Amino acid sequence: MSSADKIKFMTYNVWSCEHVAVYRRIQAISALIVRHEPHVIFLQLIVLQEVTEYISSIFAEEHWWTKSRPPGLLSAWVYKPVSSEHCGGSAGHLFGSQRHRVCAATCRLEGPTPKDVGSKNRRTSAGLFLEHFDEDWNENVVLGGDLSWDDDLDGSLQLGSGWVDAWKELRGDDGGWTYDAVANPMLRGWRRPERKRPDRFVCKLWDFRLDSIEMVGVEPIPGVTHCDDKGNVLPVLPAHHFGLLLTIAPK
Repeated sequence: MSSADKIKFMTYNVWSCEHVAVYRRIQAISALIVRHEPHVIFLQLIVLQEVTEYISSIFAEEHWWTKSRPPGLLSAWVYKPVSSEHCGGSAGHLFGSQRHRVCAATCRLEGPTPKDVGSKNRRTSAGLFLEHFDEDWNENVVLGGDLSWDDDLDGSLQLGSGWVDAWKELRGDDGGWTYDAVANPMLRGWRRPERKRPDRFVCKLWDFRLDSIEMVGVEPIPGVTHCDDKGNVLPVLPAHHFGLLLTIAPK
């Protein structure tokens, strides 16, 4: 099968901390997008509007941002045209021909706070979100993003008939920790050694199959460091989360 037949999705939680080499970090995420050329991108950032505008302005310096005309962070948008043999056009988060259409969707569930772990609300919201697609969409769906899901607090993400967790389906119990204070050296010394999997791809596919999934942005940015509160010099990675790159292929 030609690589042109495959469709790639990337999700990245863009870290809002501007004090840690923000310009170099956003450039590094942009470089990953250019290198991997995902057809659909999910960039997520939940911060004050003025911070969003600054980070958006850094992205806007890159040619792909202008080309894609993204609607904003916490959005899904088509970055690269899909092979006309399988998906002949694009329209926002829904793209493809009548034969092989794919709905690309994203959401961010409310995360835990020191006062309320929020598990009940997250479980309810996740169920309603997936139920929406079960009732209103009978074709291919790829849901990607930082779901704020914590298996230790929330239990397993309950998926209905036809839905799969892409990482679990393709890689089993082989990690998948996109928030990893053990493997991410930038977080050492000022974060508890937690390993979580908030960033996921959840899919319901009829005309496509899962092909591959990998983490991206797992290497330090060459020549960039920062000091933690204790004065330790640490490497800098593109974000506090690793990104995910999912590829699907026609059956």
